[in-house]
Amino acid sequence: MEKTKRKNAGLVVTVIIFMGLFLGNFAQYQLAAVPSQVFQKLNLSNAQFSSIMTAPMLPAIFLSLLSGALVDRYGVKKMVAAGLVIASAGFLLRPFVTSYTGMLIAMILSGFGCMVISSNLAKIVASVYPLEKVGRVIGIVMVGSTLSMTVAYATTALFPSLELAFWVVTVVGIVIDLAWLLLVRDSAFAAAAQAPAAVPMKESLRVCFKSKNVWLMGLCLALLLGGAMVVTNFQVVGLTTLRGLPEAAAGTYGSVLTIGAVIGTLGIPMLAAKMKNSRLLILILGVLTAGSMFFIVQGSHALMYAAAFLNGALRSGIITILMAYPVMFSDIGPKYAGTAGGLAATLELLGAVVIPTYVVIPLCGSSVAAYFTAGAAVIALATVCGVLLPNFGASKAR
Repeated sequence: MEKTKRKNAGLVVTVIIFMGLFLGNFAQYQLAAVPSQVFQKLNLSNAQFSSIMTAPMLPAIFLSLLSGALVDRYGVKKMVAAGLVIASAGFLLRPFVTSYTGMLIAMILSGFGCMVISSNLAKIVASVYPLEKVGRVIGIVMVGSTLSMTVAYATTALFPSLELAFWVVTVVGIVIDLAWLLLVRDSAFAAAAQAPAAVPMKESLRVCFKSKNVWLMGLCLALLLGGAMVVTNFQVVGLTTLRGLPEAAAGTYGSVLTIGAVIGTLGIPMLAAKMKNSRLLILILGVLTAGSMFFIVQGSHALMYAAAFLNGALRSGIITILMAYPVMFSDIGPKYAGTAGGLAATLELLGAVVIPTYVVIPLCGSSVAAYFTAGAAVIALATVCGVLLPNFGASKAR
């Protein structure tokens, strides 16, 4: 009976954090799906639209570390609730704003739920599941982030108005908030044998800042996401300028990449759970990911589609595997996993912002083809960092 209750509690937590990640990302990509309506409603410049699109990432860049420390100190239930409620406040503000500043504030607020969940994902999952299941469950939950982009692009234009699209997100957000507040109990996070007690913030920060493993993991994630953003930012540009494809046709390659990302996020952690050598797996995945970068915008159409699919699947799989690492580091464990995840998430998102714009473009100039070569080099460096991390094979994880 007690085992069934723990299982049900874990399932409830999994479903709600899946939906939290899905809705936060869905709300962001709603704007990208109907840019003409957003430009018309808010009278934006291109730079302002770009800043609104990236605004939900700002809480994660600046507050992930603090979020992890607060979760370690005050517990999962309270801090996730706070993040989801703040995000819903941003959702609620969006239908009413008529200016760039108002939408910027609303989009920043909307990113708080994803920030708290993502930066503490390993700790949350490890608090309700045995360690040997953490990687697989994280993979399932992270599908919410990946799938949301596809659904947003497919459905947003079907709404009669932008305001109605915003209101639907608001209502769903409030339902998720209520589900978390009413259905999730603090006792759910004490059910697992490895569930940690509250940790003083100063202690968790000190331990995590001294951990070489956490910094190496964060650097690996920064390089992976930085390399991934090279493809995200320039795939369509490369296909239109280098291959002469129309934008609609070029967009299909991005759709294939997204499908690959969903499959990789879900499937590769299951593969990792069965392998005895995680370093070897990361090496193989990293080399293949870097290799795929060379064929994203060159070769036959079949080869470019295959490269897009592999790039999305493999890089997403590596990121998902790494997200489970903090709870398995001997110097971190579930006790400090929130703070460790927050520090790693901060580095990861800094890489996403800094590497494409301030490293790749200055080095490569106006050569779009060279961007993908540089992206392959970035992924190769990420692979080296991943191989240097401790080995978490299936038998050791158990």
